[in-house]
Amino acid sequence: MKKTITLLFSVSLALSISAQNFGLGMDYMISSGTIIEDDDGVPVKNADGDDVSGSSAVLNLNYTHNLYKKLDMIGSVGYGMGFGLVPMKLNMSYGLTSKMDVNAGMGMYIITDDSYKPAKSIDGAEESWKGSSNEFGIDFGVNYQMNAIGIGLGYHMIKGDGNNTLNAFAVGVSYAFGGESKDKTLPKKKKVVAPKKVVAPKKVVAPKKVVAPKKVVAPKKVVDSNSSAKPQ
Repeated sequence: MKKTITLLFSVSLALSISAQNFGLGMDYMISSGTIIEDDDGVPVKNADGDDVSGSSAVLNLNYTHNLYKKLDMIGSVGYGMGFGLVPMKLNMSYGLTSKMDVNAGMGMYIITDDSYKPAKSIDGAEESWKGSSNEFGIDFGVNYQMNAIGIGLGYHMIKGDGNNTLNAFAVGVSYAFGGESKDKTLPKKKKVVAPKKVVAPKKVVAPKKVVAPKKVVAPKKVVDSNSSAKPQ
């Protein structure tokens, strides 16, 4: 019951954040290790007496938050069918190209499969005597993004109590609700501003022709009237 409440709380918290950065994924995990096999390599029996399968299909919900340029932080919670487990992980993702990124992280893997018998403590209390199925694990992988669809390869290593271990190789496909791949390597395109309309220069009017001033005519000589009298 506690595991179910924890899972529902995690999903509710994730859904309260912007859906633009959410994604859904399905991983197919092929596992080996003492969690599903004993020290002699013999498969562990489940509650019905059948051998435990070493594979699991994990449906997961993830949320991506960009930290800085090419670096993202990805939180995810999943539910495994087959070998039962609930991975709750926090990963860092770095963009190598506009389509490909590498990631690594850690998290808690709640193992729900009936076959798993965690190491018992000697406290005497019933809960501690049963042991904890919450195990710590690390993972790393690579992801190739094609628009909203991503294809990933990964490796998970879970270290349980005592000598319990689980190693799993995973291949998966995911869908990003944002609809486009993360392009952290290409610069953003600048908005193209249309050039201003070129206005033709105004027609240059030739200056008016300068007319030479008229020639100044000297005044006629004035003749003295007295000097025109005849001599005595």
